[in-house]
Amino acid sequence: MADVYTVTLSLIGILLSVPALLVALNLFMPNLTRRAQTRLAETPGRSFFLGVPVTAAIALFVAITTSVNFGPVKAIGFIAALVGMGIGSIGGAGLSRLLGERLALLARPNSELTNLVRGAVVYELAALVPLVGWFLFIPIAGMMAMGAATFALLKWLPKPVSSNQSAVISEQTAVTSNQLTEH
Repeated sequence: MADVYTVTLSLIGILLSVPALLVALNLFMPNLTRRAQTRLAETPGRSFFLGVPVTAAIALFVAITTSVNFGPVKAIGFIAALVGMGIGSIGGAGLSRLLGERLALLARPNSELTNLVRGAVVYELAALVPLVGWFLFIPIAGMMAMGAATFALLKWLPKPVSSNQSAVISEQTAVTSNQLTEH
């Protein structure tokens, strides 16, 4: 019975700590997570297609180095895995910031912290949905987050939109906001 309690309490602890990690990263590194958020909002496809090779390279490096039976090489593999998880966490923080920003239109009153928490919780709950969350949402969002975090770490922001394009985008955003407030 103690094993069941251990597993259950461990899962509850993880479920509570993931949103806290994402919010903490947003508070500790706001510029970096804003750059990741900008990439996810404006160029999600490019973020995904950069995230695929970055994730594959890190996973391959970790798989090779951890299979070597020499302690220092295994340690390098472990460090590389931590770096990869850190990059993914930065991207996840950017994604939770983006989700929180989009949820702000639906839920009022709100503060930036409330939006960050809401975004992190929605991100986590979407990942917990059986099958769709596990096998579709997590891989797609994970690759997008890795790509966006890589762009953010390299400080590569998307090209600015021309004035004509920004006017169209502003008009579409205003229409969407009005439709959301009417319902």
